[in-house]
Amino acid sequence: MKYILTAAGILLMVMNSLVAAEGEMSGGLGARQTPSTETGITRTIELQTRAKQWALDSSEYQRFLELIRGPLGKWSPDIDPLLALGMFAESSEQQRRYAELYAQQEFDFTERTLKFQQAYRDAFERLYPDASIVDQHLLAPYFTYQQQKSEAKHVKKLAQRRFVDGDHLLVFVPRSCHQCLSIISQLMGLLSETKNSSVGIYVRDAQNDGDVREWARTHRIKESWLDNQTLKLNRDEGLYQQLASRSPVSSSAAISLFLRRNEHFFQLNAGDLGI
Repeated sequence: MKYILTAAGILLMVMNSLVAAEGEMSGGLGARQTPSTETGITRTIELQTRAKQWALDSSEYQRFLELIRGPLGKWSPDIDPLLALGMFAESSEQQRRYAELYAQQEFDFTERTLKFQQAYRDAFERLYPDASIVDQHLLAPYFTYQQQKSEAKHVKKLAQRRFVDGDHLLVFVPRSCHQCLSIISQLMGLLSETKNSSVGIYVRDAQNDGDVREWARTHRIKESWLDNQTLKLNRDEGLYQQLASRSPVSSSAAISLFLRRNEHFFQLNAGDLGI
């Protein structure tokens, strides 16, 4: 019986020693790799992964993150790294590099889109060989319309990023203007995501306020725009001539656009706004 108790004691001592050793090893590993260390490693790996997706190194992607933390992030929160770095390149060599990367990615995206479109057409003809009702020539105008619609949406999104809170658009219009309602509606949309902004309409050659009210009635200006002060009607009493004389841009367009930002005036091109 004494021998059995001694063996059991020895076995218990061995097991306790193994448990203690395992605890020390576990504690040692924990001391060498703390949660903060793991977080730092994870962030580094994530940064490297995102940089690689744009063919950039970690330092370049880090500079992009610094750029979007500044005013650029407010103007263009969804801007991609290559475009941001190219716009704020520190040398012509950098700018050329980012431009080439941007061109390569755009080319790759377009090529993939066209390949899939061809694959889709092949699949359709294989699955529905007798579907003569589907005429690609008839669908061509639809595809063209959808492409134009998509491009216009993209241009509008880029144009919206040009405006910030407190911006005011000045629109100088003639007494007779068939496109005014459409243009004004689009301009209101461009400022829809800003605060304390407005569109000011200046009717040229209007002799009095009655002419301005008549212009608004004739061109079906929405009362809701006037009620919430997002649209204001005015007579042009020489302001256009003052602004045009100071602007480096000469324009013969019937409708002239100016941006007032922090008491400074800038002439705008309607085409650049997708209008």
